[in-house]
Order: sequence, then C-alpha cells, then structure tokens
Amino acid sequence: MPFISVRGIFVSITSWFARFDRFGSVHAVRSQDTITDSTGADSSNSCGIASILMINFKMKKHLMLAGMSAGAAIASSGVPLGGYIGSSLARGAFNQAVKEEPAIYKIYSDVTGSVYDGSTYSNASFYPEVLRQIGLSGWECVVLSPSQVFDAVKTATDAGNPVIARVGWNNNGGGHFTVIDQVHPSGHVCVCDPWDAELRLIKGSSGNVINYDSTSSVWSFSLGGNRHTGGNTGSFSGCIVRKKS
Repeated sequence: MPFISVRGIFVSITSWFARFDRFGSVHAVRSQDTITDSTGADSSNSCGIASILMINFKMKKHLMLAGMSAGAAIASSGVPLGGYIGSSLARGAFNQAVKEEPAIYKIYSDVTGSVYDGSTYSNASFYPEVLRQIGLSGWECVVLSPSQVFDAVKTATDAGNPVIARVGWNNNGGGHFTVIDQVHPSGHVCVCDPWDAELRLIKGSSGNVINYDSTSSVWSFSLGGNRHTGGNTGSFSGCIVRKKS
C-alpha cells in the first residue's frame, strides 16, 4: 500500500467506496486513513479528517460530474483530438474534487498550530477554517441539543449540503465523526461512516435523538477498498459542521 509522508507522519492512502442504498441513492464514502508515526505505531482517530475529505468531494462532485460528462461528450464527438481533450477534461475534473487529500493533514496542522498525527481526536471547531482553505467557504461548527440534530441535518441535506455530525459513544465517553449526506422522505438518515467505509440508513424523526449502531447491518453494495472492522453504539451528540444558511 502506498504511503505519503506529511511532516514526518506516514499516511497510508486508503479507499473510496461507492455505496448504493435500498432507495436507489449512490453515496461516496471514504475510509479513514491509518496514521503511522516514525516509530511504526498506528493510530485510528482520523475520522474527522476523512469526513472533511468526504465533504470536499461531495460539495465539488457536481462540478466534477459536469466536467466528466462534458469530457465524455467531447471524446465521442468526432472532433479532431476530441479523445485527448475529453479524457484530459474528465481527469482534470476528477482531480479537482480529490486532489487535496494529502494536504488536509498539513492544513489542519497549520490551522491548529501543531502537527496532527491521528493519535487524538481532531477538533470540529477548526473544520470550517480547514474547509475554507480548500475552497469551501461559509461553513460553521455548531453545538445543538441531540434532539435538534434530525431537523438540522434534514434542512442542510435537503438544500444539497452534506454535514459532518459527531456521534457520542455510550460505553467509553469517546466520539466519532461521520458525514450525513441525505435524509430520505421515510426519515432514514444516510450516515457515511469513515471507520468501516459503510453507509448506514438510520431511522430518525423530528424532535428525537438519532441513535447510531455502527455494528448494525447495512443496506449497501460496495466496490473495492480497504477499511477498518468492528463498531460501537451511541447517538448523535449535537455537534455538527454545516454550511451556513
């Protein structure tokens, strides 16, 4: 597996997964990196960084898909050099959505003033500035009551904006960052979990806490990739990072 060195920290490049839910929606989920320090020790607390990467991809994918479609159209148009122009445009559009991945670690470190090595949880209050520095301005970190999360994520995703939402675990007081990118009319919340790169459909409703079980079965089909195993149970704590309305 290839590694990228970021300020002496070795980051293994993991995978993007295509997830298809039972309602016919497609979701891009990225598994979080395993961070390996200079001593060879692994840490797996990079869920926040992976969530930022997913937000970056999901917010830019409309431009990416438009570019790839244009690229395919040019490539098949019969215009001289159309194949070269089309494939180059498609590749460039894709890179625009994901090229910042290795840089997120450095940007987060610059924003916080200390090198982030994955050995501790990242701090969501810094995420809006990290997002701004990768070209996504107008984001905020808010702390709501747990019973307000469903309405907040539904409002955001109905407007086409995914959110980063923190889960608080029941058994150890720890937490975990995920991305929610859709709420179906049935009330099923689409949770993109970077730990195991799975998509889970969690039933929610207005005014009620959204419980989360990352050991539960999934309604998705996956294509390729490396990911962690195991899980935990908890609920969405109310800490979310969203685009300002």
